Amino acid sequence: MLRFIASLCDSSTVVSMNLREKIEELKNRDDEFGKLQLDVIRVLTIFNGVLWKSEIIPDIMKIHGHVMDYLPTEKMLEKVLEQLKADGIIDVEIRERGMMLSRGVYKDKLIKLLNLGEARAVLASDKVYREYLSRKMEMLRQALQRYEE
Repeated sequence: MLRFIASLCDSSTVVSMNLREKIEELKNRDDEFGKLQLDVIRVLTIFNGVLWKSEIIPDIMKIHGHVMDYLPTEKMLEKVLEQLKADGIIDVEIRERGMMLSRGVYKDKLIKLLNLGEARAVLASDKVYREYLSRKMEMLRQALQRYEE
């Protein structure tokens, strides 16, 4: 039993180290595939580690202020998600999801970041991540200020 518990601790450390190493590696890449991998990790981190696949590209565009030096596609996103899952960074579940303004449902993929705390710690030095959070905080500050007036 103790070996099993120790193996669980070791595997979480490996995932954590993999995530830290992966993010640092991705920060230094200049290809679209690498940029999209890093952006997926960024948006998952910003949105508390969980997003629907259908929301990822629009949210990536938001964090960049709709100004990007590459164009993410659904096909490229699917390959990126496969790679991040193979690397042990995310988990992907097919789930039913409600349709807005309708009683219908459809299948979408729920993407989960496996180590949110580590991602936050590593991305604390990331310019894109910090600037997005800063813009959001400023918007909240202005909204509170208008509310108090």
